[in-house]
Amino acid sequence: MPYRDLYEICQKQSLHIPRNFIKSEVLRLTGKEKIRVVCTDSDPSLCRGMFISFGNNESNIARQCGCDVIVLARGMNRCWQRIVYIKELMHLFDAHAESTFGGHEFDTLLSEMSGAETPTRSPQWRSEIKAFWMALACLCPEDKRINFMELRKSGKIDDYSIALQLRIPQQYVPRLFQQNYGLIIQEILNNGS
Repeated sequence: MPYRDLYEICQKQSLHIPRNFIKSEVLRLTGKEKIRVVCTDSDPSLCRGMFISFGNNESNIARQCGCDVIVLARGMNRCWQRIVYIKELMHLFDAHAESTFGGHEFDTLLSEMSGAETPTRSPQWRSEIKAFWMALACLCPEDKRINFMELRKSGKIDDYSIALQLRIPQQYVPRLFQQNYGLIIQEILNNGS
């Protein structure tokens, strides 16, 4: 279970885990040789990033790069780039059914993400949510998270200070402390990615 292996590796790291360290471990665990990053001038309020699989027959960019590609919106600060990059990197752990390989699947995913009512969520939508939690768990080892939680409860640290130490957007810090955080991560670890 490669993600579980990555999670365990990240648990042993110091507070700031470099994204290149995570990248090298993900590539090693998934057997991939490389992944490219392409920055675009797209509006980050519409799309901060995306993962394009080399197996996507409709993608010229992946074919030109000769590998999987992470696309990042250029207008983000470093904290945003970091979380988006790591989240998109988590898609290397996706099962085939979770990948978006064509325009129809991508359109469905965009509809679901924009709040369109659907009777069930697609595997691609579930993959997006899972990738976020996987990234967050890698960027904040559990012992550090528990320490932050105790300091936060006692008022000795605020969300901004935690965000600075983790180098993630402040708006995601409360996610680390929501009541079901442990259950979400345990479910991901148990279901194997």
